[in-house]
Amino acid sequence: MRFSPSASSKNSNFPHPSGGTGRVNYMENSLDDILVVQQELEKLTGQDLVPYTEGWSGLRTALAAWVNELIQHNFSELIRVLYRVDISENKLKFLLQEKVGEDAAFIIADLIIERQLQKIKTRQQFQQPPPENEEDRW
Repeated sequence: MRFSPSASSKNSNFPHPSGGTGRVNYMENSLDDILVVQQELEKLTGQDLVPYTEGWSGLRTALAAWVNELIQHNFSELIRVLYRVDISENKLKFLLQEKVGEDAAFIIADLIIERQLQKIKTRQQFQQPPPENEEDRW
């Protein structure tokens, strides 16, 4: 995995793996989502990232700082985290090639936040209501 791909490796004809533009649009999510994502990321990082009141921007900045620390001092831990969070390797490589010159830590932070939001939506989609009576419970 490269974090500073050369401009010559950029292939503008390659479609984005998710079918979209590669831009993270999590700002439209609710404040409740911020809290859930923040809690998940704090479990992942083992750190208190930012106060809840700082919103998406503060969370993104704090996560990017943590990712940057891993890039510089513990790259194998970063790889482990990316696998644990289930970040698409192809999507990451594509975005790093497309966004040459941008801070890789912010690109990775965006992908981590985006993936956490996908997990929240999946959990909500498949969440079953509690049984109406005690006999139906296991």
